[in-house]
Amino acid sequence: MIARELSENRALFVTQEGHADLAAQFAAHWGNTRFARLEPYDSMVFAAIYHDSQFRDVEADLPINLEKGWPHGHRTTPFSLKRLDALQRNIDWIEARDPFAGLIVSMHHTGLAQNRYGVVNSWQTVQGASKPKRPMRPELQELVQKLEERQRSLTRQFSEANPDAEARIKFNYHIFQVFDLLSLYFCCDGHGDGGMKEATIGPIPLVYNSDETFDLHILPVSDDKVRFEPYPFDSDMLKISIYGHVMDAAEGRSEEQSRAEFYSAERECFAWSIVQ
Repeated sequence: MIARELSENRALFVTQEGHADLAAQFAAHWGNTRFARLEPYDSMVFAAIYHDSQFRDVEADLPINLEKGWPHGHRTTPFSLKRLDALQRNIDWIEARDPFAGLIVSMHHTGLAQNRYGVVNSWQTVQGASKPKRPMRPELQELVQKLEERQRSLTRQFSEANPDAEARIKFNYHIFQVFDLLSLYFCCDGHGDGGMKEATIGPIPLVYNSDETFDLHILPVSDDKVRFEPYPFDSDMLKISIYGHVMDAAEGRSEEQSRAEFYSAERECFAWSIVQ
């Protein structure tokens, strides 16, 4: 669950699949005469749509923050082995339908445990970092090792069919982090007391088979409009949106009451325009 406090006692909650849908909106429109369109396009959009679907297993039981009387956000949810099992199942499901998408999603999650392999700088990560921000739990480390071994196997298979495969995989993994970060920016991280925040993501690869990169600057115009510099999408203006549950805090609610409040909470649409 992605959480963003709207005021002292109100918060917006977006499901992880809602966050993934926003990432997919960016993936679907990425590319123009200057920036490379995704290849393979269908695989990358498929990966974006389903990259966090394992959280259905977590959100089905809806961990509750009893101090607030509302769900835990993605950065405060208590650790559960069920989450790792669900992640493995989701990666297997994606790979069975699209091996390239499965590889990118697997790399995304092992990268999250290791500062996104240090490929991109943002408000979250430090460029060039190679170590996790904190030690991995033994259970997570075991899963990461298992997934990375499978990634190497898939990469060899793709490379046997296409000599450029490894470079293409690295490009697509890198650009996938941008979609994920952009979604987090609009869902939660890009908001402050004074409105939307300026932010920069980079370096970002410009095209395939090139070392050329750029930094993407996010420049707020208003609460529902931002300017991207440079502009990487396929239309003159990109309209994006998310739906979420809006709740009031209430200390003293039981877990059962908090879940009932979440299920019955008002759904609101939050929309933005991205312009050049």
